[in-house]
Amino acid sequence: MIAGRYHQAVAHFRGRLTGLGLDWSNQPSAFKSYEGLESVPLPRQAHLPELSLWETVSRQGGGKDLGVEALSTVLFHAAGLTRSASHKGGQFFYRACPSAGALYPCETYLAWPGQESSGPGLKSGLYHYDVARHALTRLRSGFPQPEDLGLPERSALPGEALFFVTAIFFRSAWKYRARAYRYLNLDAGHVVEGLALGLCAHDASYRIELDFDDDSVADFLGVDPSREGCLAVIRFGAGKGDVSPDIPGPLPDNTASRSRCALLDDCPPELSAVHAACSALPAGQTGLESREQSRLCAGLLWRDLPPLPGPPQRLSLFAAMAARRSRRNFIPGAAHMGALTRMLTSLRGPLYPPVAHPAEDACAIAVLTGVDMQPQPGLAMFDRMGLRLGLRRDGDMRSAMAAVCLDQLWMRGAAMHVLFMTDFAEIEPNLGNRGYRASLQAAGRLGHRLWLAAESLGLGACGVGAFFDVEAAELLGLPENVGLTYVMTLG
Repeated sequence: MIAGRYHQAVAHFRGRLTGLGLDWSNQPSAFKSYEGLESVPLPRQAHLPELSLWETVSRQGGGKDLGVEALSTVLFHAAGLTRSASHKGGQFFYRACPSAGALYPCETYLAWPGQESSGPGLKSGLYHYDVARHALTRLRSGFPQPEDLGLPERSALPGEALFFVTAIFFRSAWKYRARAYRYLNLDAGHVVEGLALGLCAHDASYRIELDFDDDSVADFLGVDPSREGCLAVIRFGAGKGDVSPDIPGPLPDNTASRSRCALLDDCPPELSAVHAACSALPAGQTGLESREQSRLCAGLLWRDLPPLPGPPQRLSLFAAMAARRSRRNFIPGAAHMGALTRMLTSLRGPLYPPVAHPAEDACAIAVLTGVDMQPQPGLAMFDRMGLRLGLRRDGDMRSAMAAVCLDQLWMRGAAMHVLFMTDFAEIEPNLGNRGYRASLQAAGRLGHRLWLAAESLGLGACGVGAFFDVEAAELLGLPENVGLTYVMTLG
């Protein structure tokens, strides 16, 4: 399997890391823009639903209209600029979505049907979300036939609109070289989850699509597929009634050149190869084994999470999204057991409502804890739908895990490490190479929930994607062909 070989080929080893040495003279641009095209400013003041993260995750979407004001809040809280800091003599802007190395490779596009209920100012067409201006730039008129993009047949959503989440490869490859494909998909998962939570909070119906024709989508968006690729599509209801697709109009000249982000932006061949492999749709996909029957979980003794309640949330969902940042000055022993349990309960909701997808369990989850969360410290697999822990290996391994994560010793103070893993032996026969993309994005999406849960409770969280891969597998006792993909530290 190409994805499994890639994951091993870009592993970090102590004394030998990939992606060292930054060429600051060839630093990629942080923002993509389409100068000279029609731009629609989005409102910066809007009514925000007063829902918690947990209330939002438990909702299914009620099919309410999504007007421009709500659309603005969804985009801002998923990918907008939330704060700035001085950096290398200038201002650096941070965003609502986490990103490996704060490189922000992801872009968001919108295909809008032009419903009258959306209000004035947003015609039918394809738009690019201009993060720097908090505006939508219209790239072409019309609305596509979903089947022309290779999207699966689904029952029609009212006034269906589409979000496309892409990644500009070199923005991450500039620092992380060939290993960047891991981070591109983790980052895309964070953006996708931000969009999904925003839509759900506004009670809009939505469906996340992993299976589409990458080349057709690239043609529709007008991006250069060698430099920028679509990683996920979200279909959502924009208003009442069906909209008859209109033949998309022409794109502006040289649109594909906007995918360039640096003078020298060729991607490492390993990254290009794994993206090509993951872009191919498998002939058929089957569901994975139940979590209890998987290689990592079979035979474990399961225990329910400690009972709630813990401390109530301090922030609503949208307040947590706006305030979210990496916080890692952990105070050992300061996190309440109920708060740790409550954070894990944020992972319970399905990733692909309302229609189950074979990739729902493509990402395995484990927890490293002390004695607070279970009768003895150790590595426990986590059943997120059943809210149960199954002890897999004894011993408090949080300090050892900090050493495995490039000796980032601040991790030792975290109350809990949540680990995300891909079992290639299960992914390959059921989901093909594309399942690797799904697993990485699921890790980013679930990690995003944990980040917002911690922020909501007044606690800290930080994601870690760099570690010595072989040492991690040995420490955790992982079977062959199981790879660690992401670590969330919480406390």
